[in-house]
Amino acid sequence: MNKVSMLKFEINYLLLIFSSILLIFFDAYEIYSIPISWLGMSLLFVVSLLETRLFFNKKKYNATILIITIILIPQITYLLFFQGAVSDIIYIGLRIFNIVSFIFVLFFSIYFFQDKNIEIFMKYLRYFIYLFSTATIYIFVAQIFDFYEPFRNRSNTNLYGEAIQSTFWLSQPHRAMGTFREPVFLVSFFFPIVILFLYYSKEKYLTASILSGVALGLTRSNLLILFSIIFISFFIFQLIIEKKLKLQFFIFFTLIFMLSIFGVFECNLNPDSNECLDHREVVSKINNSGEIKIDTNIDEPIVELGNDRFNVLKYFINSIKFINAQSFNNVNDNYQTYSTLKVNEEMYFSNRTLPRYLLQRYSTKNFGTGNYSVIEYSINVQNMVVFYTLSFGVLFPLLLFLFFIYFITTKKINFESILFLLLILFFFTTPIEEVNSYFALIIGFTYNLFVKEKRKYEKI
Repeated sequence: MNKVSMLKFEINYLLLIFSSILLIFFDAYEIYSIPISWLGMSLLFVVSLLETRLFFNKKKYNATILIITIILIPQITYLLFFQGAVSDIIYIGLRIFNIVSFIFVLFFSIYFFQDKNIEIFMKYLRYFIYLFSTATIYIFVAQIFDFYEPFRNRSNTNLYGEAIQSTFWLSQPHRAMGTFREPVFLVSFFFPIVILFLYYSKEKYLTASILSGVALGLTRSNLLILFSIIFISFFIFQLIIEKKLKLQFFIFFTLIFMLSIFGVFECNLNPDSNECLDHREVVSKINNSGEIKIDTNIDEPIVELGNDRFNVLKYFINSIKFINAQSFNNVNDNYQTYSTLKVNEEMYFSNRTLPRYLLQRYSTKNFGTGNYSVIEYSINVQNMVVFYTLSFGVLFPLLLFLFFIYFITTKKINFESILFLLLILFFFTTPIEEVNSYFALIIGFTYNLFVKEKRKYEKI
């Protein structure tokens, strides 16, 4: 294959990769009950399979077989001894698919993204950032002023299933969510690629900094604020050592903090919106001054876990002493059992003291002080470290520890390798509780960009 044919071949792969990313970013939508983001993840996996023979040597093959075997043992045990339903088999199958696709796409990404492909990928990535940032800002405005936006037909991502996506906040400032189901999901997928683009670019792409900074800042996400502080600290330290300031990062993070701190209410800007008309009395109180109100959260904690995630953390700490490998199904089932203990107690005492509640079934209604929805709907832990540690037992944190030791003892520790580790930390901190092919693509790309090649930076 000559150089021209090879270039066309690689560009076709890059087009497939960006098509996959675009589909993955359509997280809020589904076709015939199949989430569009799943189609994007599957397409990435298929792309990696096309080049398996070129990057999948015997060593990688044996390692993959070993990992899959370790994963399958508790899953098969669960299905054999607990007579899992069809839904259990599908759930376990999807979890295994995510892990297998992560491994294949990671190897493919490390193999594929060489010098020329990195440059072309970054060129396409710039236009993708323009497009997605603009779309996110438009959807934010459209939700406030009732402009057109595509119908969101996929269920929500909160702890309880079967929920309609929420795009309205009555007593809180409106938040950007773009084509995702939640603002924090937008941050989880979009923030890393913006950081990579701005760091790699030698030119000052101020338009990309401004558009992405506005789009991300409008999410008002605690995860975004936390990692913005972490990355700013990193870049300040790099500035002190190397005396280099990137203006695009200064603009980017300034916009994120400004828009995260100051927010506007939908019913203050557009009291006649469809949602606001359902809350006339509250809206009239909000607008009694006749002025546009700017909400600030300066006095609030920089990072707030929230009730749901605090309960997950508390459950995880309590479960560590009983840590053993178990089925994927058991993790969320056990967490639900833990979460319903106090609610069940309250139900018991309510029914004993107020027996009229027995006359009607309250499947999802909350009465008293407990959250009764937790009994009706399946919930999940929404954290990768918690999910995999409780699924694989001590093996998962041990593997993470061994990877870290291997990395710091075999790789040159410079600013770029530290940035690589920070991005991995970001992925493990997001509310995405599983690895997936998109994370693999970005991790493999970042590895080639910052770690694989020799860099000019001196060791810290």
